[in-house]
Amino acid sequence: MTILTDDFERRLIDNTQPVRQFFLAQALHHAMHVGLFDALKKEPGATAETLAEQLGLDAYRTGGFLRYLRNEGYAVLEEGGWSISGKALEVLPFAPWYEMMVGGYAPSMDQLGDILADGTRFATRNTTKVGEGSCGIGAYDALPLVEQLLDPAMANRPETVVDLGCGDGSFLMDLLVAQPDLRGLGVEPNQGSVELGERRRAELGLEGRFDVVQGGAADALTLDLPENGRGICFMTAFVLQEVLQQEGPEFVENLLAQTFERYPEARWLVVEMDHKPLSPVMGSHGLAKTFYNPYFLIHHITEQRLETRTWWDELFERLGLTVEASANPDPRADSTGLQFGVLLSKKS
Repeated sequence: MTILTDDFERRLIDNTQPVRQFFLAQALHHAMHVGLFDALKKEPGATAETLAEQLGLDAYRTGGFLRYLRNEGYAVLEEGGWSISGKALEVLPFAPWYEMMVGGYAPSMDQLGDILADGTRFATRNTTKVGEGSCGIGAYDALPLVEQLLDPAMANRPETVVDLGCGDGSFLMDLLVAQPDLRGLGVEPNQGSVELGERRRAELGLEGRFDVVQGGAADALTLDLPENGRGICFMTAFVLQEVLQQEGPEFVENLLAQTFERYPEARWLVVEMDHKPLSPVMGSHGLAKTFYNPYFLIHHITEQRLETRTWWDELFERLGLTVEASANPDPRADSTGLQFGVLLSKKS
């Protein structure tokens, strides 16, 4: 027989906060993904029926969803009309984190128990949402890092960036917008992401400066590029971690070695994570708790593999590559020191 104590309800509330946050994270992701928050911002005071018609949603369910968001402080109901709250306006810039970590990896976490029991399988994920969210996040942390490595004042500055595993191409296109003297070629295995990239290219007017093709990282060796890779900079932003697990360390080593052998004048820009899940920063830094702790977990259960910065540096040295420059994100976006980028070239 269960015996209630005087503090049972308090303990129940305290210990089920993760359940609340689980539902809230899902709700916020979908509110942003289907355009509900944008619609509330554009037309304050709209009814649930009007919003549902605009967004192609069911009116009854949209009303229930809005009431949930109201109770969590993300929507306002006044005189029968709905508006966006200040709290929701604050969360909108961070939609990419929800797109990647919630939209992309919710399927993975649903499989966690099974994957823990079966070490031969990997959890699946929504690769289109992972790619789209990753590109959006990169605009805040990885993009300034890459711009720093591709300093316009550098000697023999690259003319074309070949982004292997480009997702929907948003990251590379943002780079091209920021640095108009560059051209870009995106290579992406997921057809859904390629189609998103083609649409965004048209929206940004980058026809003639950006192309995207379906393919994998190994296709670096089959692309029609200038002789010796003159003016070319390959880029893998959080992609070698995938190749490392899916194809193995030897494949990654051969990919880098063979690419530089074929294109000795090319450079290669690598952006990766320093895999330190037990670093002191993980228990003390807010961003390490909200982002990197979940990030490290999902990379253990999906078909990806993280390594330390030391591991990568030893690989580059073994291949006879020079680290021309290295960088970390702007500390205003990420001060953990866990993300890094290097610009590589072949030692002469």
